[in-house]
Amino acid sequence: MSDDAHEGFANTLRAAVFGVQDGIVSTFGLVMGVAGARISPEAVLIAGVAGMVSGALSMGAGEYVSVRFQRELLEARGVRPRRAADPVRAALANAGLFVLGGAVPLLPFVLLTDLAAVASSSVLSVGSLFLAGALLTRLTGADPLRSGLRMLVVGGGAGVLGFLVGSLLGVTVA
Repeated sequence: MSDDAHEGFANTLRAAVFGVQDGIVSTFGLVMGVAGARISPEAVLIAGVAGMVSGALSMGAGEYVSVRFQRELLEARGVRPRRAADPVRAALANAGLFVLGGAVPLLPFVLLTDLAAVASSSVLSVGSLFLAGALLTRLTGADPLRSGLRMLVVGGGAGVLGFLVGSLLGVTVA
């Protein structure tokens, strides 16, 4: 693979990693917040699916705009990168993997209810974050445990915080 091909692959992979991590984290935080407010399981699913779809569209659009901006900025400054990132590929990778990641915390709420759904979603989400971080090291050669823990810690707090905020607001609103 040429250096140009490596750069293109790395950019698409960067967008995909960002998408899957953000899909898990933001959907996990959202569904835990709604579940923490003790709102119906149907509302958890509706909020989760709506958040996942709108998040994927937002992330994909943001990826496209930011990559286009980067290209235009470099061109305006007379810099010609060896291979400009493809904004469409980056956007599709980001949005597609956002949906895949977002499905992880939602799946238990399709199959289970109440504490079983919350616990299963938590285990699947933190496990997926760790696994994603650890698997990335197959491409980088970094320590899988360290990379997995980094992804877990960075992302896992969103679910806890979402649940706490939902619990507090659910009591306040009720």
